[in-house]
Amino acid sequence: MRVFFLLLFLLFFLIIVSKLVSLLMQGELFKEGAFKESMQQSGKTIWSGMKLFVIVWFLYLIFIWFVRNR
Repeated sequence: MRVFFLLLFLLFFLIIVSKLVSLLMQGELFKEGAFKESMQQSGKTIWSGMKLFVIVWFLYLIFIWFVRNR
């Protein structure tokens, strides 16, 4: 369990560092609200991905149910 949280923390840290480097390369690192906007955009992308995953998972379950009950 400790390894899982360590990996989760490392992933979270790498995401933040990649956002900071991206803003630094674009020259927007010190603009007011740039980091917050970047994180909000990432959150929207992650939320869309989670919704898509749930839809695909339900389609998979329906497909498996049809195959087994055929």
